[in-house]
Amino acid sequence: MPLPSFQVHLETNEPITPNTRKLVFRLDDPKTITYKPGQFVSFMLGTEDDRPIKRSYSIANMETNGENTTYIEFVISYVDGGKASELFFNAEPGMEMEMTGPFGLLCLTDELPDRVFLVGTGTGVAPYRSMIEQIKSRTDTEFHILFGAQFLKDMFYLDDFKAVALLDHVHFHPCLSREEKPGCVAGYVQNKLKELEPNPETDMAYLCGNPNMVDEVFEMLKEKEFGVKQVKREKYVFSRF
Repeated sequence: MPLPSFQVHLETNEPITPNTRKLVFRLDDPKTITYKPGQFVSFMLGTEDDRPIKRSYSIANMETNGENTTYIEFVISYVDGGKASELFFNAEPGMEMEMTGPFGLLCLTDELPDRVFLVGTGTGVAPYRSMIEQIKSRTDTEFHILFGAQFLKDMFYLDDFKAVALLDHVHFHPCLSREEKPGCVAGYVQNKLKELEPNPETDMAYLCGNPNMVDEVFEMLKEKEFGVKQVKREKYVFSRF
């Protein structure tokens, strides 16, 4: 069965940190796509040795649901020498591309435990931003959003996360590994998660972003006897193509 394919064009391309850009693509054919918050789409970047080359990015749209949306928003970090990031960082509005998807299982389940940890580093927080409208309505679950970056200037979507954290059942923990700033946790997201004492009897964790962080947190949770279904994870592998 062929993958669902979409023709899209770039609507906006703007910097949101010194090393990160937000891109919005408008769908042309077909004109809408349905997704689940937490999923990703893939962009076709030509071929190499007759093999298609694609790069995948988490959907960052913040909507009530992902039904029949006419655009896709995602964020991308610059990778020195990376051809994909060079392409997207320098892309001009109007550029046409082919997109496939949506894919991925990093989605909130129908039944959630008492607490859910959403742990992300860098652009790995994009899927959690797309979950915000769902989080608002899931008041029986206590959510902890842990956003890890080196410096405060590397963080984005902060207004969105801080706004949802005004709700009683949502907590936002921005974690900085290279500096101390008021309102932020000094250190890695791994350390903050340990402080929150995850419990396999009551909790569930979502992990997205840097592979080292994902692996370290996954091993920590395994040692605490979290089962496979209690930890959902997605690694961001940075390619220099």
